[in-house]
Amino acid sequence: MREARVWVLPGLGADSRIFRNLEFPWSATYLEWILPEQGESISSYSDRLMAPYDIQEHDLLFGYSFGGIVAQDWASRHQVQRVVLLNSLHYKTPLRPLFRRIAATGVLNWAPEGSVRRFIFFMARLNSRPSAHFEGVLEMMEQFPCDYYRWVLKAVLHWDRPAPLCPVDSVTSDWDVVFPEAQASGRSWTLSHATHLSFLTHSKEISILLKEKVDPMLS
Repeated sequence: MREARVWVLPGLGADSRIFRNLEFPWSATYLEWILPEQGESISSYSDRLMAPYDIQEHDLLFGYSFGGIVAQDWASRHQVQRVVLLNSLHYKTPLRPLFRRIAATGVLNWAPEGSVRRFIFFMARLNSRPSAHFEGVLEMMEQFPCDYYRWVLKAVLHWDRPAPLCPVDSVTSDWDVVFPEAQASGRSWTLSHATHLSFLTHSKEISILLKEKVDPMLS
C-alpha cells in the first residue's frame, strides 16, 4: 500500500496556483475545476469531478473554501482517512445571516449577469491586503463564466450537508467575512488576524498546523 496522499481542491474560480506557498507533509495532487452541468447538485458535481482519480481510503482531502464543501460532500459517500478544511464551511456550521437572506429571497435567480461575480470579488477584497499575488488570484478567477459563479452560490446556499464518513479538521480565520469559524472542538483551529484569503498571508502557520496537528493523527 502506498503512503497517504493529499488531494487538494482550490476555492471557486481559482486553481492550484493559490497553494504555491503551502507545504504539505504528504505527496499532493492538485485538482482543477470543471464546469458544472445545468441544474447539477454538489453531490453529482463532486462525483464527476473526482471520478478520474485513484483516491484511496487512507488518503486525505484538503479543500479551501468551496473546495472544502465539495470534499466533505464527496467524503460522505466515499471513504478517506480525513478531510481538512481551510476557510471553508464545516457541514455542522450554519451560514452567515447575509447568505441565509440571499437564499430566502431567491435573488440569484434573477440577478443580472455579471453581478454575482462582482459580488464575489467584492467579498474577496474585504479585509484583504493589496498584493501582486492577490491581484493574480482575482485574475485567475476571470477564467470562468458568470453562470459558473451563480451555480456555485446557489449550490452552496442549498447544500444538503451530508456527514462525511471520516473526521473533519477545520482551519478558519478570525477576520473571515465569508464563512464563520467552525464550532469549537479539538480538531478546529483559528488563524489570528487572517481573512478568507489566509493562504496569501498565513501560509507558514497553515503548513505548520498540517505537519504538527494533522499528520500525527494519520494511521
